[in-house]
Amino acid sequence: MPVRLISYNTTAQEEDTERPCFPTRNDRLAFINDNIIKERCQILMEYLNKVLKHPKFRNHPQVREFFEVSCVSFVRGLSISLKESYLSKRSHDDYRGHNIFFRIPFFCDKCKFHHGHKWFIIKDTFITYMRPDTYEIRFPMLVDRAFEVQTGFRHAGTHNGIKLTNLQRTLVVKCKNSRDRDEWEEQLQKLKDNSLSFCNTTASRFNSFAPVREKQLGYWFVNAKAYMESIAKAILVAKEEIFITDWWLSPEIMLVRPTDDETFRLDNLLGKKADEGVRVYVLIFKELSYAMGLNSLHTKRALISKNKNNIKVIRHPDHYPSTGVFLWSHHEKMVIIDQKIAFIGGIDLCFGRWDDDFMRLVDLGPDNETTLKMPEEIEAEKQASGKETVEAARMVTTEMAEKAGEKQSTGTDEMRSIGGKNTSEPVARGGVTAGGGMKAAKKWIESKLS
Repeated sequence: MPVRLISYNTTAQEEDTERPCFPTRNDRLAFINDNIIKERCQILMEYLNKVLKHPKFRNHPQVREFFEVSCVSFVRGLSISLKESYLSKRSHDDYRGHNIFFRIPFFCDKCKFHHGHKWFIIKDTFITYMRPDTYEIRFPMLVDRAFEVQTGFRHAGTHNGIKLTNLQRTLVVKCKNSRDRDEWEEQLQKLKDNSLSFCNTTASRFNSFAPVREKQLGYWFVNAKAYMESIAKAILVAKEEIFITDWWLSPEIMLVRPTDDETFRLDNLLGKKADEGVRVYVLIFKELSYAMGLNSLHTKRALISKNKNNIKVIRHPDHYPSTGVFLWSHHEKMVIIDQKIAFIGGIDLCFGRWDDDFMRLVDLGPDNETTLKMPEEIEAEKQASGKETVEAARMVTTEMAEKAGEKQSTGTDEMRSIGGKNTSEPVARGGVTAGGGMKAAKKWIESKLS
């Protein structure tokens, strides 16, 4: 006899909190027909819907395993999962290990600590797994031209095992029984067949994992003004994820100008979206502090201070004497919104990059001079306004020009006019011969002293 679960709360309950009872009937197999089967299917469907509506049952691990669903099964922007369930994963790709005992396949197969219990998920172009306790997504394995599915003890080194290989790694998993292995092998082959564009026998251009896609929608940005304004608009409509990578990133940069407040400041925009639940990931170059003043540490602290939970910042790479990187840097400039809109190119979101068609002389200031004025006009305006003249600045500029050789070129032209027009002799410097240059210089000095 089935036992009906009694609610802890005897008061009237809502429909979604009522504990469902598994339907049972004592129909004899001899009297079962199609109508009875349809009726029983309807009853069973109603029971399962009640299970899913109950909050405690819906979140129970056994229910998730029964329906083969998880938190990533129905994510907007991703395909519906082809298959999900628990599998045992080898802890290392080199499953034979370096110890003589672990080189024995039978010994490896029997070691429980040699496997990890993970929740595996097959999507449209990749397979990934996550930790069942924290729901943390681990390494996603992409389908590429080297993607291969192999079964059997000879390849996987374990009974009911499946070996997956691509350009990045080798993954060995173990199923509960042969039926589960056959189901997973079928879905993995379906995954490979549906991703033929990634499985070309020849390498993609630039040895990329992704094929060339033609007739894609794109837009060119000439200056940073339109570029930063478009990024600000894209950030405002982000729903799930924002990814930014820069060589230099200034959190205080204003993306939309002119403006009367700091609404469109980069850190304020990212903080606002993070408070709404959007995940923000930032990858910036960790500079050598004694050689460059990018101050990436300030960037990290300023962004994380807006929201510690949804804003993650990585400064890379570390510069250790033994294992550090000295000759390379992260020079990518990308902003990716919800993995649908991508801004790529050579403009960092930092100071000194903003510009427009007017080619302004300042990055950001209260005044904007769009008319080029001569020094005499500027000096006249200064004198008319009663302010200090720029005579001292002109004297310094003249002195610097003389030391830099500006006056020397004028003297050379004057000496050239004194030395005559004899061009048959070899020219030594400035159009004056080696012999005539001394005479011209002597005449020029005598004329100045007389």
